Amino acid sequence: MDEKTKAILLKNPNRFVVRVIKEFVRTSPLNRFENFEGPMWEEPLVAFAAGDDPLFNEFKRVVADTHLTPREALTLHVKEILKTETPPFESVSVISYVLPMPKETVDSNARETEGPSLRWNITRWKGQEFSAVLQKHIVALLEDAGYYAVAPEVAPLYKIFRTEGGFASNWSQRHAAYAAGLGTFSLSEGFITKKGIAHRLGSIITNLKLQPSPHPYTHHLANCRFYAKETCGECIARCPGGAISEKGHDKLKCSVVLFEKQKPWLEGAHGPGYIGRYAGCGLCQTGVPCEHRIPVSRKKRTKVPAY
Repeated sequence: MDEKTKAILLKNPNRFVVRVIKEFVRTSPLNRFENFEGPMWEEPLVAFAAGDDPLFNEFKRVVADTHLTPREALTLHVKEILKTETPPFESVSVISYVLPMPKETVDSNARETEGPSLRWNITRWKGQEFSAVLQKHIVALLEDAGYYAVAPEVAPLYKIFRTEGGFASNWSQRHAAYAAGLGTFSLSEGFITKKGIAHRLGSIITNLKLQPSPHPYTHHLANCRFYAKETCGECIARCPGGAISEKGHDKLKCSVVLFEKQKPWLEGAHGPGYIGRYAGCGLCQTGVPCEHRIPVSRKKRTKVPAY
């Protein structure tokens, strides 16, 4: 990184990171469909969390005891991956972003009832590849500026564990986004942001000191109409495998939908072009009130108890 660019970064690190992420999403040729018009992802939302926020210790209880704190993840990366000894970091920050799906993709999936549209399927897999490249781009940029950085999801330290209720990873993009103030969880265990629930999340941990973003909510379920007592639960009917109920999301039933019930989509039964390890589904994230926005009024969001 040249001195002029680094000076811009140091003058306002938060603004610099937001600008770089938005510019990459806007200009990258990877953010384009081969067979559809328009980008895979709209302009991203970007926010920041303090790496030592007590919420990250709480995630060891609510996600899994194997879930890493940002400081643990960055230290592990530096010591075991970079093979470098370093003094304790003065500060650790988390960069979290949301890549919202365009209306055309969401609408195409909302018309489906048993499996994903082709446009949704391609976004699930090609769009995830794009997100991985974006995370690596930010890591490389920060390293070039002289900082340590790691994107857990695309790093060797990332692990997925089997649990009683299904699976859990040692780094949750949704929980990182929650800590950064980007949204809250839903009945279906999706993540509702101001751009809705149809999106992809990414995050980077760094020792660059960044100002944490505010939390516009007081509860981890505040954006969901079902928990705001507004009688929604429309995602229940959208699931083709009964994996969502008033009790929440059943990960094992969801896995049956993804890997068994929707297997014909990858075998060409619903047309050519489907890709990936599984079809992608996403029905509970489309054709619902939260597909493009937060459906709960701010007044009702602030009346729920603390996390």
